[in-house]
Formats: sequence, structure tokens, C-alpha cells
Amino acid sequence: MEHAQLYHQLAISAALIGATTFVHGVFVAAAAAVFRTAMGKARGVFRFFRDSIVLVLLVLWLMAAHTLEMGMWAWTFMRYELFETWETALYFSAASYTTLGFGDVLLPEAWRLLGGAIAANGFLLFGLSAAFLFDAAGQLQLGGQNKR
Repeated sequence: MEHAQLYHQLAISAALIGATTFVHGVFVAAAAAVFRTAMGKARGVFRFFRDSIVLVLLVLWLMAAHTLEMGMWAWTFMRYELFETWETALYFSAASYTTLGFGDVLLPEAWRLLGGAIAANGFLLFGLSAAFLFDAAGQLQLGGQNKR
């Protein structure tokens, strides 16, 4: 691989990792703001349902963020004509971003460094989502006494 191609892939990777992390940060910050306002006093069965609904909505919101981020990678793959169809680009993005990497669809050999970058990106952002959900669940105390 030529140095120019290597640097090009590193630049693309850095730009996408930065952009997807920013998008994820916006989604997490928005979820945190809504979460704080939704955390009024509730007791008994109302609290149970409120907490359950809050967790479901947080998970769906974070999955929307991940889906958008996979789409950003897929759009980049299509922009550089690395796949023939949007469906293939999105499928590869999802398989790689989630670190499954089935191997049935591959990047062209000259572009394969992007595969590692998307996997690292997804791994870190799923970790960020997990940390956020863990903190939210801790604040809800899920069935125990609320800290507030």
C-alpha cells in the first residue's frame, strides 16, 4: 500500500470517528437533559412504569444514534464507490460497526484499513452507550430506593 493511500484512509477514519463521536455526544447529551427533567417524584406502580418506559426510550434513542452513525460510514463507502449498492454498504457498516464482521462482504483490498477503524469506532461508541445506560439505571435504582 502506498503511503498516500494509507494517509488518505487514516484521514477518512479520523474524520468519521470524530464526526460519529460528536453525533453520539449530541444524542447522549440530549438524552441526559430529557432524563433529568423526567426524573420527578413518582411512587409505587407509577414509578415502575415510568422507569421502564424511560429505559426503553433511552435504548431506542441510543440505537437511533448508532444507526445514524452506521449510515455515515455507509455514505462514505458509497461516496468512494467501495460498494455497488446502498444496501451492501449499510450491511457492511452494520456488521463492522457492531464488530461482528461476518466476512461475506469485504472492502476492496486497497481500502481495508477502514474496516478496522469502523470496528474500533463502534466498539467505543457502544461502550459509551453502555456507560450512559448503566448510569441512568443506577439513578433509577430499578426497584430500590431512589437517590433523590
